[in-house]
Amino acid sequence: MRQRRAFARASWVPTLALACAGACGGGGGAKAPTYTPVSATTDGTLSTLQLGDLKMVVDESRGGRITEFSLFGTNTLVTRDQNGTYGSTYWPSPQSSWCAAGGACWPPPAALDSGTYAADPINASNNISLTSGPTPLDTVAGSALVLNKTFVPLPESGAINVVYQLSNSSTSATVSLAPWQISRVATNGLTFFGQGAGPVTYTSDSDPTFAVTEGAGDLWYASAPVTHDSKAFADGAGWLAQATPDRLLSLVSWTDVMPAQIAPGEAEIEVFTNGDYVEIEAQGALTTLAPGQGLTWAVQWKLRPIPAGASVAAGSADLAALATTTLAE
Repeated sequence: MRQRRAFARASWVPTLALACAGACGGGGGAKAPTYTPVSATTDGTLSTLQLGDLKMVVDESRGGRITEFSLFGTNTLVTRDQNGTYGSTYWPSPQSSWCAAGGACWPPPAALDSGTYAADPINASNNISLTSGPTPLDTVAGSALVLNKTFVPLPESGAINVVYQLSNSSTSATVSLAPWQISRVATNGLTFFGQGAGPVTYTSDSDPTFAVTEGAGDLWYASAPVTHDSKAFADGAGWLAQATPDRLLSLVSWTDVMPAQIAPGEAEIEVFTNGDYVEIEAQGALTTLAPGQGLTWAVQWKLRPIPAGASVAAGSADLAALATTTLAE
């Protein structure tokens, strides 16, 4: 197993869905996306939340992970058919909490990342709710964690809220943890996010060609070949975007956190690649949970066509403006 070593000022204001300026990408031609009607359905272990042209699929048999986030039928996530490491998942942070001192700290707790989740009946609001089995942390004797994921449609914003509730179900142990969302995307895309405080840092063995650059007020990673695992750490501004080769803009946002609130050895934004896929990662604030307490963290997911003629390149003012507009919707 590879070792994953660790070294919102977003505002959600509902507005009308973004219309394309001219033809749009993402398989939609000149069609602007619609986000109604809304439906939630279950087929075997897969639950699907559909908002008009927008769709999210989650798999309760594989860690309740998001396996599809698509617009006009185009998925923005790496699928299981493409790579054994796929979709979007959740881990407790810091990574060092997973293992005893000197351990490799890999893989993440199976009950949260890849185990089977229990699904609640879909309610009248079309919310999908999945709950993991309990898992201990190797570093905390007597610890027990349970994770709930609730997927909430917001058609007025063209968005889906993913609400993570990490609960300390232990009767005796206190833990200090932060939330961590990890999404796998293709290597031929463009990642960017708002610039926070301090410099970007890298794991010591990152490929020399692996670099996050500045432009148009944001930080950018234009995917390029690497020869081995590489990872960057940065403070952000409560959002993270991915421009895909299909000219779709995937954007997630959360309550921004300051560097002092981040778990040891981690960062608000982390970008990892091994040459086969890219992981775009977001983290929330480190929180101490006494027995019976929980940590709630909401991440809002949006997906928009990139207008025809808009530049898709690191430092693109067009993409920076689109991200700003999408955040305000």
